[in-house]
Amino acid sequence: MIFPPKLRKGDTILLVSPSSPLKAEEPIERIAQAVEERGYRVRIGASCREETTCGYAAASAATRARDINMAFADPAIKGIWCTRGGSTSARILPLLDYDLIRANPKPFLGFSDVTSLHMAIQQRCGLVTYHGPTANRLLQFEENDWSWGGLASVMGMENALTIANPPDEAIYSLRPGTACGELIGGNMSLVTASLGTPWEIDTVGRVLYLEDVGEAVYALERMLAQLMYAGVLDRAAAVVLGPFTSCRNAYREEYGPEALLRDFFADYPKPVIANVRSGHCMPMVTLPMGACCRVDGDHGVLTVFRR
Repeated sequence: MIFPPKLRKGDTILLVSPSSPLKAEEPIERIAQAVEERGYRVRIGASCREETTCGYAAASAATRARDINMAFADPAIKGIWCTRGGSTSARILPLLDYDLIRANPKPFLGFSDVTSLHMAIQQRCGLVTYHGPTANRLLQFEENDWSWGGLASVMGMENALTIANPPDEAIYSLRPGTACGELIGGNMSLVTASLGTPWEIDTVGRVLYLEDVGEAVYALERMLAQLMYAGVLDRAAAVVLGPFTSCRNAYREEYGPEALLRDFFADYPKPVIANVRSGHCMPMVTLPMGACCRVDGDHGVLTVFRR
């Protein structure tokens, strides 16, 4: 896998909206200003301003894909930052120029619905991408800059980095053992939705990361079962679990995501660690998806490598 060149202060970042439109309380101009205040130049993609009739897509699929293709093609643009997640990024997968992206590696950052793009770019281009905060979250960083520091440390990492959770948030073990492999995955709903498509996740010998938000606990179990029956879990070298924010059990409140995960993976024969805080939470860890990593299920440690 190829690590993109590191971003440096003064570099130009393109803001793109590959999924849902920004909300009224997070105007693109304010987000651009927040990025500039961090020391970068900013360009705003057409996808950040185009309106659609459906309301849940930021722009037409053609416009969203054109922004991303243009960003990788333009030598003046050094990084691509997704403004937010939401839905419909999978619609642009057939429109991306993977040969172009492979030939022009650059930092690509986002999470949630951006999972579809992470998986496609990693598998088709061999490029490390960053499962980290979307640009709209900069508007929240004034209260807690831990996420920004974590993002900077991962994107600027040297040979190896042990992933650190926010203070008072322990990473813990669900299954013992150690394993190495490329880190892949993201939002579990999107990982599951990839099955049976040309962009189906390939976990052979890889470390699978999963997180989600707003799903009923029974829906989480259904997705995990689908991943199990499809062989996705069997083929993985290890599993890393993130936050499952606002995922509740209306039938039995005390049986939440943590209890489900402990029960589901009770007999899993490979290492599993949990509560790596990269996803729908604040503060948020950034993960270099596609990077080689080592999972220590005995001690609850995740280490990533730049090689």
